[in-house]
Amino acid sequence: NGEDRARRGGTRFVEVVATGRRRTGRCAKDTMVLFGNGCGTAMAQAYACYYLPAVVMHVLVPKWIDVRHLPPQGKRNTDAWKDAKRSLVPVAIKAAVWKGVEELHRNGMGKLHDDGWSWIHAVLAWAALDLIHDTWFYWAHRLLHWRPLYKHVHYMHHESRTPNAFTGYSFHWIEALLVFLNEVTVIFLFPIHTEMHRAYHMFTTLIHIGGHVGYEVAPYIPSLGQCVMSALPGETPCKYLNTVLHHDMHHRYPSRHFSLYFTHWDHAMGTMHECYQEECRRIFEKPGKKPCPVQKIAHSASRRVGG
Repeated sequence: NGEDRARRGGTRFVEVVATGRRRTGRCAKDTMVLFGNGCGTAMAQAYACYYLPAVVMHVLVPKWIDVRHLPPQGKRNTDAWKDAKRSLVPVAIKAAVWKGVEELHRNGMGKLHDDGWSWIHAVLAWAALDLIHDTWFYWAHRLLHWRPLYKHVHYMHHESRTPNAFTGYSFHWIEALLVFLNEVTVIFLFPIHTEMHRAYHMFTTLIHIGGHVGYEVAPYIPSLGQCVMSALPGETPCKYLNTVLHHDMHHRYPSRHFSLYFTHWDHAMGTMHECYQEECRRIFEKPGKKPCPVQKIAHSASRRVGG
């Protein structure tokens, strides 16, 4: 009996090493749902996570809900089809990165694990991923605005002057490699459950879509920071968290607003737009309050950053 148990244990160990999947219980039920199911599954996840929410956010939500549109209005649909087509290659690259992470894990590289995890560990890991992802995005974004890279690579993303939901991954394949490289980097930094790694980076796709929709969704952005700040008393939106307006202004004023989740890097590096808070108050002002002078904001902003 002891030899049989050891033999079965050795067989399960070989199976884990060979397939990257853990099987537990007498029924040998596969515990892996999101991670480790091959290239086809990764492709399906990536395309579904991008195009289905983009259709909902671009077509259905503005019809169902009286959204707060961001200026300028009226021309956001003109680039949607072009952006949707341009996103095909970057989404495929994201799926390839996921498959690459699976292969690294299968070969024992990195700190991904399939073991049990607690909710405390999950929250801490998610918060760490938010901070790392935001920092990576800020500095990668600054690099993409270096003149040679902007001229040959990042210009493609900025051809959408009035972004829409399909603009999120509408960029050059080189930019896709740079932006998605952080999904590989984090597996060498601290332990992350395999399922959480995949779930988090599926979630970041939604953040990129939401940041370009052309209407304000804060404070209902489903990030960890927004959830925490929404539960606490204070101004809405929190000035240290991003809004859709924050990134929308980046497309109008490309030398400002490079961050993703938080605004601390923009504050620290002097890349916050001087009129952001004023425009933010106008978008979020309560009925009955006197609106901000829009033309004055646009004029003063263009004088500083050259439009």
